[in-house]
Amino acid sequence: MNQHLIETESTNAWLMNLARERRGAGTALPDLYAVFTDFQTAGRGAGTNKWHSSRGLNILTSIYFETGLAAADQFVFNLWFATSTRRFLARYVPGVLIKWPNDMYVRDRKLAGDLTEHSVSKGLLDFTVAGIGININEVNFPDWIPNPTSLFLESGKRYDIGTMQDEYLSVLQECRPMLRLEYAAALREEYLSHLYRLNEKRLYLIHRQQIIGTIRDIDRFGQLILEHSDGSRHAYGFKEVSYVL
Repeated sequence: MNQHLIETESTNAWLMNLARERRGAGTALPDLYAVFTDFQTAGRGAGTNKWHSSRGLNILTSIYFETGLAAADQFVFNLWFATSTRRFLARYVPGVLIKWPNDMYVRDRKLAGDLTEHSVSKGLLDFTVAGIGININEVNFPDWIPNPTSLFLESGKRYDIGTMQDEYLSVLQECRPMLRLEYAAALREEYLSHLYRLNEKRLYLIHRQQIIGTIRDIDRFGQLILEHSDGSRHAYGFKEVSYVL
């Protein structure tokens, strides 16, 4: 069973609260329980980023998972969620890439972004809530969003949001058996094969300085391995390196 909300502050906040309430009452939500909304009044992206979406035009959803993964292996979830989402989007537009760590790009434009939150207990992921915004029929974006796009802008076609929501969940269900540690190597290979800017010499911003670097890999903790122009390789966590577009 899934939940549809006309409006909410944030689907992630709503679902995290529901999950904790159920746990406190001695019950738990079913795996892949999803909440959708037409509009978020305070949509969030990764870090301190905000997420913009016009009412009723896009997919705004958060999904509940129980993975059994160790907290130290939480990037396996990121690998799985990103590759599964890319598979869904690739049905509708060619050239979809994963921009580390969690965005979906077409060319140099952002099509989707996710926000994953874990509840950790005794070194394990007690449960996970993964939220995502996918630009489907959006046309007008505010100026503070630097490089957005949508399926409509890429394909020229408008889509039924309810149908797209159902299909997205169906893709996640199809991919769900791979959300296990034993598939980490295969997930990582798929993630890297569609990684935005992999092996390309491009500009990045590190410690407020522009450097020329080349993305070579990601490590098991999800850090980006960037090769500098002198040939040295460095690992960077989220927000330590920014893309210059």
